[in-house]
Amino acid sequence: MNLVIVESPTKAKTISRFLGKNFQVESSYGHVRDLPKGDLGIDTEKNFEPRYVIPKKSQKNVNILKKLAKESDKIILATDEDREGEAIAWHLVQALGLNNLKSQKSKVKSIERIVFHEITKKAIEKALKNPRAINEDLVNAQQARRILDRLVGYKLSPFLWKKLMRGLSAGRVQSVALRLILDRENEIRNFIVQDYWTITALLQNKKKKEWESILVKINETAIPKPGLTNEKEVQKIIKELESSSWKIESIEKKEKEQQPRPPFITSTLQQTAWQRLRFSAKKTMVVAQQLYETGFITYMRTDSFNVSEEVLKSTAEFLKNNFGQKYALTQPRRFKTKSKGAQEAHEAIRPADSEILPESIKNDLSPDQYKLYNLIWKRFMATQMPNAIFNSTTIDTAAAGGKNKYSFQGRGAILKFDGFLKIYEMNIEEKILPDLDKEDTITAKEIKPEKHQTQPPARYNDASLVKALEKHGIGRPSTYAQIISTIQTRNYIEKDSAKRFLPTEIGEKVNKMLVENFPQIVDINFTANIENDLDKIAVGENEYARVIKNFYGPFEKNLEEKYQSVEKEDLTEETNEICDKCGKPMVIKHGRFGKFIACSGFPECRNTKQLPAKQLGIKCPLCKEGNVIERKTKRGRMFFGCSVWPKCEFASWQKPTGELCPECQSPLIELKNGIKCSSKSCRFTKD
Repeated sequence: MNLVIVESPTKAKTISRFLGKNFQVESSYGHVRDLPKGDLGIDTEKNFEPRYVIPKKSQKNVNILKKLAKESDKIILATDEDREGEAIAWHLVQALGLNNLKSQKSKVKSIERIVFHEITKKAIEKALKNPRAINEDLVNAQQARRILDRLVGYKLSPFLWKKLMRGLSAGRVQSVALRLILDRENEIRNFIVQDYWTITALLQNKKKKEWESILVKINETAIPKPGLTNEKEVQKIIKELESSSWKIESIEKKEKEQQPRPPFITSTLQQTAWQRLRFSAKKTMVVAQQLYETGFITYMRTDSFNVSEEVLKSTAEFLKNNFGQKYALTQPRRFKTKSKGAQEAHEAIRPADSEILPESIKNDLSPDQYKLYNLIWKRFMATQMPNAIFNSTTIDTAAAGGKNKYSFQGRGAILKFDGFLKIYEMNIEEKILPDLDKEDTITAKEIKPEKHQTQPPARYNDASLVKALEKHGIGRPSTYAQIISTIQTRNYIEKDSAKRFLPTEIGEKVNKMLVENFPQIVDINFTANIENDLDKIAVGENEYARVIKNFYGPFEKNLEEKYQSVEKEDLTEETNEICDKCGKPMVIKHGRFGKFIACSGFPECRNTKQLPAKQLGIKCPLCKEGNVIERKTKRGRMFFGCSVWPKCEFASWQKPTGELCPECQSPLIELKNGIKCSSKSCRFTKD
């Protein structure tokens, strides 16, 4: 009997379909060993040697696997092909005593490690024919990350308990992500709004053919961003333009091509799934894992654009047969991987079988699985389709007014051939310009100045935060979702009504404490350099103990000094309330899940109550009796509701204005660029 061990029951079930009766596929249910809870578990005096234990929840399954291992002829470790999967395989060898079994003349003849990037019959059979040893470098890279994170978490968290409040925690990478969010929030707070204007001319020729052009230059000097900022200057320009003579300077017509985007890697999948499906990074990875383990997509933790030649060939054939020759490439399109540490042995995220259309398996998938598979299938198929072709037109015009020359430009584009857009839809706005001659006499039918205001940078959402983490080299593809989830769970950030990340008060205090006292821990470049060191360990170019030692020495010295020099911050705030149990003043305290009111006589008196909900100062638009207040779901997401709930059931993810729609009488809500009706069936909007 051959024993195959994977991480999850779903993966085990899928693989077992492809193997014969001589194979038994079992699950380890993730990691079987870890550092102990409640104690550091790392000998800082002995080369940072970790002490691993088998958690109680894993003990029963480990005993079952041990028994099965003793009765097997061959043991095959088939965990995922990344660092985490390699580490799980290594821990299985240790926890099950597999090396001892082999030396004790048991039935076990060999212990093999196999890897594959898709769970298909062909891939599994190929992997079984090409076993390899466990890659110790990958294991050491994973161990180094785990040890570094444990050292920061177990050493820095107690410092926060002592100087801020109990229950707080700090993480090596999560703290940097929190800083990114706080830095962005401070940019928004410090942003100074500036008015600016654009000038658009509605032009026409003698045949009354019209088109719009925008002012782009004054006396051959391009208008700087954001635009014209002096209102008096704008009025002067308008006056000159009204008495100016106009002419066409050039008409340019040419074909423009748009190439499809590369196939998904982990970061772009998370970003696009947010933009198109509103899936959080965590949800995206959970659903992608399900699709991978059931054999529908390739491995979803990758930073490589590589695609096998065999798949490129079969995809081209499928496109030719199903969409026609004009939608298939004569030569496959390949994308160059930009990530320095990308493993080219891995592949991009793609369907395991291009011929499995999303609609054909819709009934076999959950709604979320179908949506994500559909997105992955379309994105990959589009990479092997021709470019979209547009007929582009640019009309440059000039207005001579007094001493000044004003240059305007009108642009238009018409889709000539959809190419990859036939499968992978994108927001393409077509704009048709009239067919003109350069010698046409033209006049300005209307000149329109439009006032705008500069906008602060937007708060991060799931997509933009993943993009920022990737850009700065913080974490790796497999860690982005966990980083974001962790700081949400710790209540350091929450989502506003637009589903963007907003730091909480306690998140701000933790970040301030870390930035002021442990600048290196939350330094973006320093953290990125550690990631590079971990990558070097993974390819055998660095020793994990040396990397940890270089980090821990200065960190420990600074921590000892800060324990002595940093004063404890008092987080209580006074209220006008008196405790109804002991008569002492009630104060506002900070807890892990936000503020609450507690007796100042704690711990003798443990009286607590909820903090009153924040009121927006507007009446409920439905009942007109209660006030609109901020509320939170059980998962911590903020929404707006009525203060007299459940008597009034008004609730909205977007902030209400307090007014009703003039067309349907539903509540009006605020959006980033205006106001709209909250009713899905009503299209009323206003600026």
